Amino acid sequence: MQPRDTKLRPQFVAFMVVLAVLGVGHEWANPWLEFDRAAIEQGQVWRIVTCHLVHLNVWHLLLNLAGLLLCGVFFTDLLDRWRFWGWLGFCSLVAGLALYGLDSQLRYYVGLSGILHGLLVLCLLLGWRGNPWLHSLVLLIIAGRLFSEHSPGYDINYLHNWIDGSVYVNAHLYGAVSGMMLWGLLWGKACVARQKEQQRQ
Repeated sequence: MQPRDTKLRPQFVAFMVVLAVLGVGHEWANPWLEFDRAAIEQGQVWRIVTCHLVHLNVWHLLLNLAGLLLCGVFFTDLLDRWRFWGWLGFCSLVAGLALYGLDSQLRYYVGLSGILHGLLVLCLLLGWRGNPWLHSLVLLIIAGRLFSEHSPGYDINYLHNWIDGSVYVNAHLYGAVSGMMLWGLLWGKACVARQKEQQRQ
């Protein structure tokens, strides 16, 4: 599998290092970067985006770093610098705004897992034509998992002993939807570019 953009690799590694530093130093980083509704309402709006970069503890960090690394390895033929940083910026903002605007009861939130769902969905949709059966199956599994997470009786505390907190399932949903939205924007842009190319011919 050939990388789509070899120059992404050092940037990808650098991003993981930043996450690792923030995760190991969560006790000093989180008070400044976590989603804190009261602080946001006082003007600290950067928290809407930066909350995705910090974690509850090292185990929480490692779980998300593992997921990010798997996406980077399995979708190396689909990701380039524009798509990767576009994912980070777009999905962080959209998911963060959804957390703030739709979940008025939410006071605090941290973690990459929400927008990581967005990256996974984005890559599965981008590469669907190359492997439609497998990508469709994984998308169905993700949809089923999101459905189960929002079903009555789902245990949001199943990782509590590891991450010292509960799983906030709405973040996964908002992240997945933001990934679909970004794919739609990229698909629309590609369609417009093809139409312009056809008009020139």
